[in-house]
Amino acid sequence: MNVIFHVVEAEKWTATLDNARDILSREPQANIEIIAMSKAAGLFGSYSGQSFEGLIGNPRVKFVIGTKGLIENNLTKELLPQGIEVEESAITRIARLQTQGYAYIRL
Repeated sequence: MNVIFHVVEAEKWTATLDNARDILSREPQANIEIIAMSKAAGLFGSYSGQSFEGLIGNPRVKFVIGTKGLIENNLTKELLPQGIEVEESAITRIARLQTQGYAYIRL
């Protein structure tokens, strides 16, 4: 099972992270990409109170932020936690993954 979590709204982080953990615990072959855009990408600019335990650094999970999300939130790649990938176009990445059979989830 391959899953994309598309996070656009900052208030959706808790539900997204909880659901990602749930899938990982129930599906041993699952691969997850969590793609943050817009205001949700701002989470990586300062301490947010969100727990990424078991997710960042997990080889079955990728966190991705688009270049536009960096710009909109006054972030630079250097400010991001280790393990966060930057993609030129997050929406293009989503489309590409969907053509590869990834399920799309936006909470």
